[in-house]
Amino acid sequence: MSRSLLFLMLLGAGACVPTAESTAAESTSAREIDVKTLKSDLDAKKVPVLVDVRTPEEFAEGHVPSAKNIPLDQLGKRLDELEPYREQEVYLVCRSGARSARAASLLGQNGIPTVNVAGGTLAWQAAGLATE
Repeated sequence: MSRSLLFLMLLGAGACVPTAESTAAESTSAREIDVKTLKSDLDAKKVPVLVDVRTPEEFAEGHVPSAKNIPLDQLGKRLDELEPYREQEVYLVCRSGARSARAASLLGQNGIPTVNVAGGTLAWQAAGLATE
């Protein structure tokens, strides 16, 4: 094996070493819960704020009671609305859990801890829980 090939292989292996940036990004991952846990947390008044990141039209069709609608495409511009919850956890819900996971990533990058509701509103409704 040539020296240059060995050097390139070793250089490439270094890309797998965690950096401060990748470690910080990993620490911003959301806690994930199911809808039964969300219902329990809501009943126990443990949810400081529940943000539904679906579109206003989807939100109007039915949402988890007490949810606040901040569509995913507006979330970056409306971070100030979540500032009061920086020392708590912002609960996030969408239709199935995908958009709320993206929202959790965005909020995590901005130092706001999050809880993602797995399965979203579809799972909430499938569990027979009421929507507004």
